Amino acid sequence: MTTTFASATYAQQHQLNPNPTTHIETSTLEYLHTAFLLYEYKINYSKRDYKIQLEICGWNKGSDEEKRALKIGQYFQDFVNCPQQLAPIPVTILLKLCSKEYRPIIDLITNYPPGGLTCEIVLNLIEERKALINAQKEEELKPKKEEKPNIWRRAPSSGARYCQFPPVWENDERTGVLTQRLIDEYGMIPQSILREAVADYYAKITQTLEESQNEASESIVVPEAETSPSSEILAAEISEAIQEDSSVVEPEQIITPEVESVSNHSNHQEDNTLTENVTVAPSAEEQETLVLIEKLESATSYYQIRSALYRHQSVKDTAWELLSEPEKSRIEELLPQQVKALNKARESNLILDYYELETGSFQIFIEGEDRPVNVSKSSVVSWLSEQERINSMTV
Repeated sequence: MTTTFASATYAQQHQLNPNPTTHIETSTLEYLHTAFLLYEYKINYSKRDYKIQLEICGWNKGSDEEKRALKIGQYFQDFVNCPQQLAPIPVTILLKLCSKEYRPIIDLITNYPPGGLTCEIVLNLIEERKALINAQKEEELKPKKEEKPNIWRRAPSSGARYCQFPPVWENDERTGVLTQRLIDEYGMIPQSILREAVADYYAKITQTLEESQNEASESIVVPEAETSPSSEILAAEISEAIQEDSSVVEPEQIITPEVESVSNHSNHQEDNTLTENVTVAPSAEEQETLVLIEKLESATSYYQIRSALYRHQSVKDTAWELLSEPEKSRIEELLPQQVKALNKARESNLILDYYELETGSFQIFIEGEDRPVNVSKSSVVSWLSEQERINSMTV
């Protein structure tokens, strides 16, 4: 479609390039020059000399504009030698990346090669980050499931398993008083008292359940053609009670029902067929592992990989082992140079381990240090080189 202007166009009137994208990229680059210059003055001059320098430059843009420029100059220091790489990003978006919520994106965009960073990439990263923040907020609002206490412990030296009960706090101190009386008057030890008490209580519960189950089965008459809804509910309640009660048994103990020998061969075959068709539902850990694998296989950026790993820390090692070798290679190609260098350092025992914080910096664990060393993303490579130099001198 051809548009005819009644008079000279704006570009013709002012002798400008008619492409508005060119001008916004030029304005971003000019603003970056302003930001880096102001930040350089700020960190190198005293407070008094800095104000004098602003007066010499004739700064009359106000303190708010000065603060905005200083913020960009501070958080985009990784681009001080190549500000043109940020030219495609409007100043308003750069300011958004300076906020606490979106600041981790700055470290992600430093990995792009010259000319490879576009405004579309940054906007997609912002959307991904926004989705992650919303998901975290929803997770925090969800009612937390009460974890069942675990009494099992392992001896550090032998690895033998033992059970340890938490402290018993009571207003009347009944448990402690009676236990001490059994120790003093009957010469029993605490372990024996606890063992006998738990065994008696377990026997009492199981006996009560069996009696109630027998009474329920005797009192309910089920017609051959149909099943009473109340009997189904009662059976479900009894089954649930028995399942809850079975948690008292030690985890390593497996309870299997006795199978009566059946002389009829066809009935026996039928039982085997039913047994073979039973499918065990995956555990919560297995389900979470499958979710993480799916996220890693669909990830197209390091930010997506890192976000997935943050949300599924407990199963990340298992998920990685289950990935195919081509998939592992594809994911490793998406890793930034700093992460690759840290992985290599860990394999060569230069470092023990590392953890990437959400802010983009790293906590690195090294031998001889009780606490991790905090290293910024831009300093990782130089820090590792220094560690190699120190190690070579001590060898």
